[in-house]
Parts: sequence; C-alpha cells; structure tokens
Amino acid sequence: MNKVLIIDDEKNIIDSLSVILEDEGFCVLKASDGKQGLAIFESEAPDVVLLDVWMPELDGIQVLKEIRTRKDDAKVVVISGHGTISTAVEAVKMGAYDFLEKPLSIDKVLEVVSRSIGAGAKRDPDVAHFRLEVSPGLTRTKQKTIGKSTVVYGVGLHSGVKTGMILLPMPENTGIVFETIPDGERIPAYIDYVFSVGYASSVKGRNSVVRTIEHLLSACHMYGITNLLVKVSEEIPIFDGSAIEICEKIDEAGTVEQADGIEPLVITEKVELGNLSNGKYLAVEPWDGFEIDYLLEQQKPIGTQQYLFRGSLKDYVSDIAPARTFGFLKDFEQLAKMGLGTGGRINNFIILSEDGVLNTKLRFEDEFVRHKVLDLIGDIYLLNRPIIGKITARQTGHVENIALVKELKKRFL
Repeated sequence: MNKVLIIDDEKNIIDSLSVILEDEGFCVLKASDGKQGLAIFESEAPDVVLLDVWMPELDGIQVLKEIRTRKDDAKVVVISGHGTISTAVEAVKMGAYDFLEKPLSIDKVLEVVSRSIGAGAKRDPDVAHFRLEVSPGLTRTKQKTIGKSTVVYGVGLHSGVKTGMILLPMPENTGIVFETIPDGERIPAYIDYVFSVGYASSVKGRNSVVRTIEHLLSACHMYGITNLLVKVSEEIPIFDGSAIEICEKIDEAGTVEQADGIEPLVITEKVELGNLSNGKYLAVEPWDGFEIDYLLEQQKPIGTQQYLFRGSLKDYVSDIAPARTFGFLKDFEQLAKMGLGTGGRINNFIILSEDGVLNTKLRFEDEFVRHKVLDLIGDIYLLNRPIIGKITARQTGHVENIALVKELKKRFL
C-alpha cells in the first residue's frame, strides 16, 4: 500500500484529503506542522508528500529543502492557497514534483498523486474528457513524454509580464495540456480550443486563455512529445524570441517513449487553401516524410528568402529553433497601441526598419524565413500528432496555418 504524507496546518484540509486518499486505497500519514512532518518523513519514508507552502515557524519551502536534503528523489507535491506562477516555478525548481492550488480539486489531487508514484491518472483530468485518439491497429509512432519536471523563466511577448512555465511528464493518451495558474483550468493544445490567431496562436478554455503557444508546440512536434502538462499563467514566455531554450530544457529533462502509440496523420491527397490574398499560398500533399518548403517575400531589408526543411530533429535544433521572432518598427508601435507586444525587448525580438536590423545581429542571413518555418511546425502540431506530407507555403502566417489544420482535421481525422 502506497503511503502519502500530508503536511498542512489546516485541520480541515488534512481531514478532507485523508478521507479521499484512504478511500482510493492509500495509507495516509498526517502532520500539522513542518517539524512534525519531517519527523514522520524520516521514520515512515512515504511515497508522496503533500506539502502546504504557508505554515507558521517552518514554512513549506524550508520543509521542501530539508526533505530534498534527506532524499533527493522524494516526490513532493507543493500546495498553496495563494497560487502564482512564481511560487509554482520556485517550488518545482527547488525539487517539488508538482504544484497544486487551493481550493483543491479531488480529481487533480488523485491524478497528481497517482502520477507521482507511476500509477497513471486514476481519473481523467478536467479537460472536457479530452484524450488522444489512438488507432486500434498497429501504431507507427510511440507516444512520448519528458523524463522529469523542468522549469523555465521568461517574459510574455504580448503581456510584457514576467512569467515562467513548468513542464511535467504525463501518462499515455493525455495529449499536451496547459494548466493555468492560479485558477487551475486545463486547456488542451488542440485545434478545437484555438481562440485567436494573427500575431500569435492561443487556446481558450471556459475561463482562461493561454497565448503564444507556437514555439513550445514547435519544439514538442520535433521531439515527438505527445503527452505533457504545461503549467503557466496566461502566456508562454518568449525567451530570446526563438525555441532554442525550450529545446535545451527538453534535452535537460530527457524524453521517454511510452507503451502506447499514436498514428501519424498521413496525407493521402493534396489539400490546398483557396481564396488567399496578397500572393499567399498554403498546401500540403502526399510525401514520404515531413517537409516544409517556405517562400517569404517582403519589403527590404527582408527581400526574398526561401527555405526547405526536411524534418529531422538534428536539423531543427541547429537550423530552425534558434531563429527569432521579427517585425518592423512601425508594426511594433502598432502592437503597442493594441496593448500587445509590450514584452518585446532588445534581446527577444528582431526589430527592423527599411534600412536594416535595428537592435541585434542576425543568427542566419535568412533568419526570417526560418522563423516562419518554426511557427508553421508549431501550428501544425495543434493536431497533437506527427504529419507525413509536404507543406508548401508562401507569405502565410498563423491565420492560414490554423485554417490548414482545421481542414486537415475535417478531411483526415
């Protein structure tokens, strides 16, 4: 029988959690303060610790440090009634397995406890019963998650708010899911939940929105990650304007193949978006592999740039992931008037004038078209499965990318 230690100074929390966990077959240990909790941890060696942050004398962060000193692989789930992304990021960075916000959800408590002991989710997370659709036949690609939790700090490009995100492993068939802090709503990274496009791709649940998801999804696409929990406030950090830091964090966490598989979306007929204006073109056709041919034609100093990407992770990390977000100064000023782009800084956004780059040195001569490829790789992963086919794009952005994803879902899934 797995042991769960609850450390919380609120008796009603301990009593409620005890009833729920005991009913699910766990052996529950209880402590009303940090000192007592450490003593029980030492003597009983619980499998999971549910630890409140805000306690008198020895607070939860201090207890977490002590537990990690005594057993560096201990599974500690931090609980807070004043949940913020900064508290969550700090806790996980210090070694917490996960973070829960009060008021607690029964389903989430059981899901996190079960996941932490490797038993999978006992109940479906509250994401409108969203699950990855798995083919009943032989699968061609194994599902993947990350090997351990990891955290990253940054600034939101459009909100300008200092933020961060926590990436956590998830069981098979969960999909990539965002969980907003502090309200705890879960939103799948799936085309049905796309809320707005244009300057960035966003998804929306009942009450919350998560913005600027394309760089994270781009990296997940190329690493083959199909199951992931992303805890964030309202916007994925922009980092340096590229996806390279996300790749580094995935490499640090590692990836794990899972037992179940996922059928790639195999393009069996050409799909071409119609009625596109201003020379735009976007189509996908049958191909033996994953390939993107992108042509970008804009005013100086960008000019005409073309890039052919042939779907390997190695090429993605070296040639696509470092390419940064860009825009003209006049567009940047317009974004500011719209209340967007306020997180753009000298080090995370390529700012252009008609004469050239204003604020940085380009990483590639054709960095602009490479970033367009990066965004397209991310947007197309809103189907949460690999694609086998060739995409041809000219002048397109998030709006057209999302339209193509919707058409693919309608025709093939």
